[in-house]
Amino acid sequence: MRTLCRLTAALLLFASALPALGAESETGLSLIESLEPPAVLSAVISPDGKHIAIISFSGTNQGLTILNTDDLSSKEVYTGRWVPYGQSKFLKAPRQVRWITNGLMAVDYGLEADARDLEGKHIVDLGTRVIGKAVPSDPNSPLVLVYSDDDHERVAMVNTKTRKSRTLGFPMSGTPVRFAFDEQGELRALTLSSASFWNNSTLMSHWYRSSSNEEWTKLAEFKVTDEIWTPLAVEGASNRLIVSSRLGRDTLALFSYDPIKREIGEMLAGHPSEDVLVLDDLLSENYESVLTAGMKPVRYWFNARWAGLQKAVDSALPNRINFLSGDPHGKVLVKSYSDVDPGQWLLLDTSKMSLRKLLDSNPQIKPAKMRPMELINYPSLDGMNIPAYLTRPAGETQKRAMVVMVHGGPASRDAWKWDSEVQLLASQGYLVLQPQFRGSSGFGRKFETAGYGQWGRAMQDDITAGVQHLIQQGIADPKRICIYGASYGGYAALWGLIKTPELYQCGISFAGVSDIEYLLNASSDANDNKLTRELLRFQVGEQDKLKLAEVSPLKNAQRIQAPLLIAHGDADKRVPISHSRKMMRELDKYGKTYEWVQLEDEGHGVHLIKNQYKLSSAMLKFLERYIGDSRSPDNESTPSSSSK
Repeated sequence: MRTLCRLTAALLLFASALPALGAESETGLSLIESLEPPAVLSAVISPDGKHIAIISFSGTNQGLTILNTDDLSSKEVYTGRWVPYGQSKFLKAPRQVRWITNGLMAVDYGLEADARDLEGKHIVDLGTRVIGKAVPSDPNSPLVLVYSDDDHERVAMVNTKTRKSRTLGFPMSGTPVRFAFDEQGELRALTLSSASFWNNSTLMSHWYRSSSNEEWTKLAEFKVTDEIWTPLAVEGASNRLIVSSRLGRDTLALFSYDPIKREIGEMLAGHPSEDVLVLDDLLSENYESVLTAGMKPVRYWFNARWAGLQKAVDSALPNRINFLSGDPHGKVLVKSYSDVDPGQWLLLDTSKMSLRKLLDSNPQIKPAKMRPMELINYPSLDGMNIPAYLTRPAGETQKRAMVVMVHGGPASRDAWKWDSEVQLLASQGYLVLQPQFRGSSGFGRKFETAGYGQWGRAMQDDITAGVQHLIQQGIADPKRICIYGASYGGYAALWGLIKTPELYQCGISFAGVSDIEYLLNASSDANDNKLTRELLRFQVGEQDKLKLAEVSPLKNAQRIQAPLLIAHGDADKRVPISHSRKMMRELDKYGKTYEWVQLEDEGHGVHLIKNQYKLSSAMLKFLERYIGDSRSPDNESTPSSSSK
């Protein structure tokens, strides 16, 4: 305890010398700044703490740099380059790096992976993607687990010294969904999916073997729509499995599983109201921490030394999320981020009790000029408690124009972190509400499944309740509210204008679903896969065409009163652009007002800078026209009409 107190005091003293993380000025974020990609994508410290592998972005290319933690000297050892791939080419640029040994790294490039030394010299190919490293019987022959195919359905073990690869196969039929290994890297458990050719029924099966020489045994079989447990790893001494499960409880937790008795045993880690996730590469029982997936993530350590360091760093860098890695008795790399800071990396030397800032993710972003993200809760129309994020613009806090930003999925969620889109909207004077409506993930099975079959119904009511709550609190101006979302969020934006036209002065749909029946039956990358197609149908709900039509924006377009901005990527395979084209034809039929933005060469998202600028600038102009300062109670001038 005395050691921990000294550590905390030392870090608090050092924190006073760090760059200020508080308020400075209120200029906010410009459109150009919001489009600036991060300069540093990731940083990983070597096991001995002597080097840090950094993936950086120059604006046009990604490179791998090695930083020496003693003198902070650095050297770029690899730069992305175009290489042949089948009949075409791809930019072989580093996307992820992890340490195999103190002098050897595994580098993923998206379609390929290899091992390189500290000078960037190629040592051996590592398949298509790296899974993790194993503990070899010979410490001089490091072993790496990899996927050996493009679909990540075959795994292999590569000896980086002999450069030989060994396939880790299995005789059962089915498509691998998850692999579980022991500490030596042997494949000991896996999950297979098997879909009937003649119908949409998909079965999931768990398999196990007590050693690499034994026969495989089926442990359990489920429907894809059942609540199932998932094997994660094999405990070394007992041969028991470590599994993730919500069976018998509401939230995901880690349990021990007995493959002989075929039953779940003691809970290893759990939280009453938030799902628990594992951060570490899980081989055997070597994980040292878990992460809760609530509104703000919290890391819990099972190692006392790590727990003390975490507490001390959190005290020195408050109101931030701080991820620690490295040697708890030597040098520790701290990845620190917050709602106003996209991230920075600091080096903690535990022997000297010194903390030094090394890198900024986005150097051009000034945290002091960003707006904080608040955590709020409100009751939905049926009384269910709904969590949400609220970001307020600088200045007056009462009755501001508001953008309701609805996440996609819908079994997804927003997170407490720096968000360029949120900050851009706040800098323009808008409140930003991000409701985590029922159906969102991370808050337990009851909350997530409450959204099943509720497209346009209870899920939409949760969004409506959030808007009404902020109006009643005097925070949002009821005459200046716009609803915006992408994918499912785009559907919610369209449906919000139809279901509650009195709430919104405009709507923005990017890659939005315009018709649920069409979503379930049209060609898409989700429908082309039997497993994802069955899950989608289960979550949307087995409803007849009439019930789906009741909550279809396409079939209710005549009820839309407010102007719309519709945007879509022409290469979208998840929600094809035909959704938006069908919607526009209906809007034309009824003489509705809308604007259209087509994003060339863009899929289900916005990745190209030119398209990010095109969409963001169109959104800002659209918002200013319909809920901007010219529409405030102090200035009731009539906005100009929109164009198609």
